[in-house]
Amino acid sequence: MKYLLLVIFLLFAASAFSAPVTREFRDLKLPTQVIMEKQEFTNPAAASAYDIGSGDAGATGTGAATDTTFIAQPDVPRNLVITPGSTTADVGTCVIVVTGTNFHNDAITENFTFAANDSAAQTGTKAFKTISSVAYPANCEDSPFGATWSMGYGEKLGLKRCLDVAGYSVFSTVAGAYESTRATIVADTNEIEKNTADFNGTMNASNDFALFFIQNFNSAGGNCFP
Repeated sequence: MKYLLLVIFLLFAASAFSAPVTREFRDLKLPTQVIMEKQEFTNPAAASAYDIGSGDAGATGTGAATDTTFIAQPDVPRNLVITPGSTTADVGTCVIVVTGTNFHNDAITENFTFAANDSAAQTGTKAFKTISSVAYPANCEDSPFGATWSMGYGEKLGLKRCLDVAGYSVFSTVAGAYESTRATIVADTNEIEKNTADFNGTMNASNDFALFFIQNFNSAGGNCFP
């Protein structure tokens, strides 16, 4: 009997040890620890008012209009800038809605509000990885609809994780050199597109930028992780 039990035990052990191994893709961290992350931005271009769309007509009549064709997409996730042009006296009070994706490819939108006869650029706060559409409501222009709209990007680069507070940015580098004045950080605890870094170094499509920061490991109720 004891030999039978031994055989059964050996068969059970062999089965248990031959079970497939499940790979876990998760950050290894004890509850009492924090982890510094590094995020690199390769050769971000200088901010521009026209690199995504230049002089688009917008609404050319009393109906709404949607633009889905662009000169280019952002080179890295970053904030957007919309500027009225041409006959800005035709600009009406309206909210232009931009739709696209964030760092993790989740769909996001941002509203850009303009006043009547507005000629000033409106700067967004969310970091867009891609842009799929720009929607102009019916009241965005007045007759004879001579205003145009240009879209570019600013200097706020999108982070890959959420931060609890802006002070969790530890330091930044430009072209491998330490920035004596750290990047200006905007933090949000659960929306990845609202976490941005504005470096002090010059963005010129040749300098690499890097940020070292402490993320908050928030994965519940937000989009901080893919």
